[in-house]
Amino acid sequence: MENNNKRRPQKKSPVSRLYDNPLYYEIAFSFRDIAKEVDVFEECIRQYSQVPVKSILELACGQAPHLGEITKRRYRYTGIDISSKMLDFARKRILQNMKAELVEADILDFSLDRKFDFVFILLGSLYVRSSEDIDSHFDCVGRILRKGGLYFLDWCVEFDPVASKNTEDTWVIEHDGIKVKTCVSYEPLSNVEQTFIETISLDVSDKGKRLVFEDKSVRRVIYPGEFLRIIEARKDFEFIGWWNNWDFEYPLRAWPSSIPISRPITLIRRK
Repeated sequence: MENNNKRRPQKKSPVSRLYDNPLYYEIAFSFRDIAKEVDVFEECIRQYSQVPVKSILELACGQAPHLGEITKRRYRYTGIDISSKMLDFARKRILQNMKAELVEADILDFSLDRKFDFVFILLGSLYVRSSEDIDSHFDCVGRILRKGGLYFLDWCVEFDPVASKNTEDTWVIEHDGIKVKTCVSYEPLSNVEQTFIETISLDVSDKGKRLVFEDKSVRRVIYPGEFLRIIEARKDFEFIGWWNNWDFEYPLRAWPSSIPISRPITLIRRK
């Protein structure tokens, strides 16, 4: 899969005005190949799932760009997100006879009335500020993921020390006459607490009209060693593996520091 090294910013409560504009947000993060990403989900399922997969849950789904591809492959899709505006935009994707549902909920504290066979969260959308947030999130996932099912995390484990250095990523995407320049930056806040400030700005040119949206969020990093300790200490999950850039040919257990890491994926399984 191509090297897509742009990380989606994370949502928080209260919902930022940035997420009240899902069309611009959708354009800003439309660089992915959705079909190829669902191919990777299915490869994970073939290799590592211990249950047949019929139901799929996306956490922090936003405008749910994977909904159509997942339902086309005859899975039942459920997405949860904290932004009602994002979910309203996503509901327009649901066509007649599609097996899809969208729920407004906080991924750090949620419950659903049924279990799922496969759960995923993308582009670093595991927004946490504390160890308590981490525990609460995995408690919630543990309750709704079927035993033997997989939890797929994209860029939620940080292999680069973003909490200790200033970094910035900028890109431009144009679609249907709308041009969106996106800038995501990271500023260290506390090395002890492993926190940093993430700032995202969208500079939009919409058919002659210019709009600017900015959001700042405090985030806590989860580093690889810490992630392994968290999973090993729990009784409900087991660690399966992690790979660079969505590619099973590039496992990260002994990754040389000289080679860049982009969109690492992590896989755990419900015991």
